[in-house]
Amino acid sequence: MTIAAAVPYKFDPRIVNGETVKLGEIPYQVSLQTKGSEYHFCGGSVLNENYILTAAHCVSGQSYPIEIVVGTVNLSIRTSVHQVEKIIVHEKYDSRDSWVNDIALIKVKTPFPKTRNVSPVTLPKVDEIIPNDTPAVVSGWGDINLGGPGTEQLLKANIYIADQATCKKVYQIYGKYVRDSQICANDPSVEKGSCNGDSGGPLTVNGKIVGIVSWSMACALTDFPTVYTRVTSYLDWIKNNAV
Repeated sequence: MTIAAAVPYKFDPRIVNGETVKLGEIPYQVSLQTKGSEYHFCGGSVLNENYILTAAHCVSGQSYPIEIVVGTVNLSIRTSVHQVEKIIVHEKYDSRDSWVNDIALIKVKTPFPKTRNVSPVTLPKVDEIIPNDTPAVVSGWGDINLGGPGTEQLLKANIYIADQATCKKVYQIYGKYVRDSQICANDPSVEKGSCNGDSGGPLTVNGKIVGIVSWSMACALTDFPTVYTRVTSYLDWIKNNAV
């Protein structure tokens, strides 16, 4: 039997043990929903008045119309709904290669409103270093546990930036390769963090988006950090495409 066949979890792009978010607390959080059914399937972040930042795997090859909901913490209250004008997936995104370059932009047809409940996320500086064990926040409307129900209420979890070398090592055993263009985070003492439906959402440090929810072993495990797209690696790509 191969090691991969013995893995009891599924590698999936994917808040467990989260706290309720107050309206206006995370004003850049968005919900990606299927148009018509109003089904939430991924998260994202308001980048400016016309664009959101999300994960490539949320929108790559999508064959159904989607819409963007902002300005709410409750999915049943669709405060501000925006239609999609275009989707830009990173040209080197590869789901077969440990979801490398898992980043995308979505341009909306009508600008996002400027209110206390809707505002752009702050980007990090290109040379910004994020040390191990730095406190971080991940948020979303994803499942509250693996295979469990989702949530109508936006939740957040306080976690920590993981050691990159350790993150690479634990996944390499199973044939998954964590790149320098990815960043890992979890809580090594409590199962807490992102899960299915949180994909594309923000990982922030001091209010700056440092990561985009990409993939993990199951959900919020203490010994397998979640892997995020490292935003500092894509600042030029974002600048060149969000125009």
